Amino acid sequence: MNDIIKQLCNTAELVELYTNRDDYDKFGVGYIIACTDNEYLVHTFDDKDLDDGYYVMHNDATYIIQHHTLYLKNMFQFIKPKPDKYDLPKGYWPELDLYHVVLNLCQQERLMAVVRLDNGFECFGWVRSFNDEVLEIDRVDGDGMPDGTTYLRMEDIKMVGFSGLEENRRTKLFAGKKR
Repeated sequence: MNDIIKQLCNTAELVELYTNRDDYDKFGVGYIIACTDNEYLVHTFDDKDLDDGYYVMHNDATYIIQHHTLYLKNMFQFIKPKPDKYDLPKGYWPELDLYHVVLNLCQQERLMAVVRLDNGFECFGWVRSFNDEVLEIDRVDGDGMPDGTTYLRMEDIKMVGFSGLEENRRTKLFAGKKR
């Protein structure tokens, strides 16, 4: 998949990305905007052209990539590349750690992040700190309430994202709570 991801990286190619081996009907749609030899950064959209955020994933987490499908041709009528709101790398970067780039952006801009581990565990919250070994995140539950601090091993992380529909929903709920 690495070569295909590199070919599609930073093009105007809308792609389908399949990462859930248990449910072939679930897939993401977006543009691969940056990649390394091990991971890629994708700007995703839902089927109503709503911006569904940016996500970094390991290349090996994606088992099917499709483009030029009838579904994507229909979706391209609604989903066009949009100007990026964030200063993110574009293209192929062999030496860059895209996970660190995204975690740093989330920490600096105080953006709600979502982190998924290889076992499916998912955590939403604000990045407190991270290094090559551990990510510390202040969790927020589905109702926008603070839910403690979680420490995750970086080697177990399979996906990090921000600015998606769910992250934005939790951020609004959190902001609306009286503390």
